[in-house]
Amino acid sequence: MERPRDEAIYPISAAAQRVGLSARTLRIYEEEGLVRPARKPAAAQRLYTEQDLIWIRCISELIHGHSLTTAGIRRLLDLIPCWEIKHCPAEVARQCAPYLNIPNMAVRPPAPPPANAAEPQQPPEPGGAVEVKIFYGIREFGVVFPCLKCIQAERIARRIAERYPGRVVVRKHDILSPEAGRYGVMMTPTVIVDDEVVATGKALSANRLEQLLERYLKDDR
Repeated sequence: MERPRDEAIYPISAAAQRVGLSARTLRIYEEEGLVRPARKPAAAQRLYTEQDLIWIRCISELIHGHSLTTAGIRRLLDLIPCWEIKHCPAEVARQCAPYLNIPNMAVRPPAPPPANAAEPQQPPEPGGAVEVKIFYGIREFGVVFPCLKCIQAERIARRIAERYPGRVVVRKHDILSPEAGRYGVMMTPTVIVDDEVVATGKALSANRLEQLLERYLKDDR
């Protein structure tokens, strides 16, 4: 019988053995705010869930496979959910999300499954809206890794778009997407407003992007 993912049953020695790491490494992950094991009542013993072990394996892969530091992972978790750092398929994210126990992780719901599309579908664009495309990620060995500048660019764009409901649409595409190939994007973040490249390799300041959007909105009147 399969145990529930959120049942805290593994002491640190058993957890370390199951993930192939030392108990000291698991303590470091906890000290860095990456994992939060349960504590046995009236005792200091750490107890890990099956979902904790899944996440610990992800941390180890990000560190040893993708050369991220624990501080870098923590910084990313402050901005985006873990399934976006790992680029997990939406169905995997939806299965993990209810059981995650990651301290202070930025949370937004996993994307719903796309309907008959190879890429996640974007919401329909309102008529007359100005479109802002954000191209993100670092391409290495055919895989897209997180990019802090790209996260910053998207946050700025979405924050400004909220001030113009229905008039500004923000769309996000990774560096390996067909859309990136269509525009010949080579560096990220790249910001395109209504098919005009306005920044590449760096995020626009909020003031500069808002000035551009006001110009485009004025031209569309």
